[in-house]
Amino acid sequence: MAHAQDLQLFVAVNKNPALYGEQIRVEFSIAAKGENFRGPNFKDFKILGGPNPSTSSSYTFVNGKSKSQTTTTYSYFLQAKKVGDLTISSATINVKGKQYTSNAVKIKIVKNNSQKNNNRKNKNAKTINNKQLYLTATVNKTKIYQGQQISVIYKLFTRVDLASTEFSKNPSLNGFWTEDLKVSSKFKREIIDGIPYNVAIVKKALLTAQKSGDLKIDQMKIKTQVRVQNNNKRSNHFDPFGMFNQYSTVEKVLSSNPINIKVEPLPSPKPIHFYGGVGKLKIKVEVDNKSVKANEAINMKITLSGNGNLALLKPFKIDFPPDFEVYDPKIIDKTFSTNTQTNGKKIFEYLLIPRFEGNYEIPAISYDYFNPSTKKYQTIRTNKIPITVLKGDTEESGISNVTNKEDVKLLNTDIRYIKTQTNLEEKGAYFYQSKLFWMLFITPILLFLSLLIYLKIMGKNDTNSIYNKSRKATKYAQKRLKTAQKHLNNDEKELFFEEIEKSLWGYFADKFSVEVARLSKDSVRQYFEKFNIKEQTQNQFISLLGDCEMARYAPSTMQNTKMEELLKSAQEIIIEVESQKK
Repeated sequence: MAHAQDLQLFVAVNKNPALYGEQIRVEFSIAAKGENFRGPNFKDFKILGGPNPSTSSSYTFVNGKSKSQTTTTYSYFLQAKKVGDLTISSATINVKGKQYTSNAVKIKIVKNNSQKNNNRKNKNAKTINNKQLYLTATVNKTKIYQGQQISVIYKLFTRVDLASTEFSKNPSLNGFWTEDLKVSSKFKREIIDGIPYNVAIVKKALLTAQKSGDLKIDQMKIKTQVRVQNNNKRSNHFDPFGMFNQYSTVEKVLSSNPINIKVEPLPSPKPIHFYGGVGKLKIKVEVDNKSVKANEAINMKITLSGNGNLALLKPFKIDFPPDFEVYDPKIIDKTFSTNTQTNGKKIFEYLLIPRFEGNYEIPAISYDYFNPSTKKYQTIRTNKIPITVLKGDTEESGISNVTNKEDVKLLNTDIRYIKTQTNLEEKGAYFYQSKLFWMLFITPILLFLSLLIYLKIMGKNDTNSIYNKSRKATKYAQKRLKTAQKHLNNDEKELFFEEIEKSLWGYFADKFSVEVARLSKDSVRQYFEKFNIKEQTQNQFISLLGDCEMARYAPSTMQNTKMEELLKSAQEIIIEVESQKK
């Protein structure tokens, strides 16, 4: 039995609205054994029957314990005395000495035109008219702006016995981005002009106008099978009483009404920071860390929330600091649709990797959207976020420690200093006749010749060193990949990705004689193109580098099978580059 504080006397009506003269069933029920029931005052209704008491019991077993529940119900059969909004007042019942009262119920009683309609109804199946069975399309707006949303609902109305229904033609809805909404195909009762219908929603959708102009919501078509009674004249000797072959089915195709929608273009000029948002929006920016070391990751989230065409919003341009490597954002869609619009939020998750130490700022973001309610553009803004980047571990990153990219310049254009002291000789003294002159004359020549010889020897050694590095690049890379395999076997994911990344960067640097300070994805593409490496191979090599770098900051998200595939891809791409290098 339910706890006393949870008990309530419920009231239910089987028809609301109801037709004048129609029989209405009203039930009062409580989840307990009740007594001393007092019905309401049905002053506007004629009581055809009741109160009819009934009691039902149910038993359940949960975790080895049995529970029982008793429900007491009192029912009435009524008929309204007049048309209009009528009220069924409260009823009372006692349970264990405590009285419980139901809520009052309002019932709408409408004029009954169904009898006139029935008198006109022809029993011949071929004459089923459009007032007995039809399909409609309705929208909540017929004039909107480009990017604004409207809802369309297709309803099936019937007063005949349907054997089956199936879609014959879905509307194409050209010019609209369409999102179908979940509907229940269960029929419900509706009264139209005093006539009761069984009504089902067959389709409901949110439409977002993709272009301006006069757009058309075209027709939907549904094929129905209607069950009708045959006009038997009992002429069949085998069925003298007409008990068989009483019904047959007839096909009828229904078409909804087309609807014209006028779509206004968005006002011009559009703001510089307008990226297609229409509705009512908010913006928020978050970072997980404002102080990191160089080459460590920062996760940044941009959240657009509110209502409107959120599902269609895409990443937009942000002026990140030039020393940040920025990966394409991960898009998280947390939108949901109601009957008339899309609500929720769209999240753009960026992975940022600052490459050099220093103090930086993620700039303030301005985002303009169009608000159809005010018919104006509105601007939402975020604050700028300071980021402190400390000196990183250069050995781990494989990149030389340069304070800033912009500091790497050719400094050979400085103005020479003006000498402030001189050493003058008296006139008549000829320096070129002195021993010092000849010593100073011959010494530079000897030094120059010595330097040429030295550079020739060192150049030969450097050439041999570069050649040796290039020749052994594959061997060194394969050695690192074997180490990566050991890390994989030991489930050392972070070390695994680090070793893969080092093998790829090391191979590229050795094979193409690239200085460590110049290692970047741009330089990979530059050298690969120079040596006629295929574009597909270039993309695969760069993609592997990105996968490794991304996985190093979130290693737990990748399964071992994917890691084995990554290792195999790294081995194959090195062999592929080796075979294509000319």
